[in-house]
Amino acid sequence: MIKSWILPLVAALGLSACVSTNTTFPEPLRDDVTFNWRVVDVQATVPRTLTTTDRNGQMPNVDLIWTEEGQGDTYAQIEAIMEDSMAKAASRLRSTVKGSRPVIIRTEQLQFHSLTQRARSNIGGIHNVDFMLTVVDANTGAVLAGPAKIEADVTAFGGRQAEEAVAQGQTMRVRIVNRVSDVIATYLGVDGADSVVRGRIVEIGR
Repeated sequence: MIKSWILPLVAALGLSACVSTNTTFPEPLRDDVTFNWRVVDVQATVPRTLTTTDRNGQMPNVDLIWTEEGQGDTYAQIEAIMEDSMAKAASRLRSTVKGSRPVIIRTEQLQFHSLTQRARSNIGGIHNVDFMLTVVDANTGAVLAGPAKIEADVTAFGGRQAEEAVAQGQTMRVRIVNRVSDVIATYLGVDGADSVVRGRIVEIGR
């Protein structure tokens, strides 16, 4: 018979042994590629084939989890988050020739696994945000960059830490938009203090 005190330990090890916060993207684009881009639109797609659930478990095994904005169209809510992230990243592109080439930035979601209310109320976890990003010429549709696979995960607060963050205006949505926009901007070639370092940190999450 397995001793009762072993079970929680085994469960904890199972959660933490094979998950991580990932920040990955291809080599950032060079200035000679992006120097005259003028972003005229951002378009996010969350395929309706991705799975989601309303179940308030600790870590549902689905592609999409987003609960902060309450009941509604999860797919549309995530598309809005991604478009806000792209727009914020695009605002940091500084064209040296006033942007003579109009471009569109597009994303297609692979995963957007945030926290259920149950997970947020206790241990927290990871906001897993994975997507493909492509930049196209707005006039011709020609692909100028990508498709690039990008992982822009964010540590997700739980319990009192989550409450304190919200009190400071750092909602889950705000933190995700800030992180995803930073990663996208870095891939687009934004340098300086806002650049993001690629890496992996082991944490509890999907």
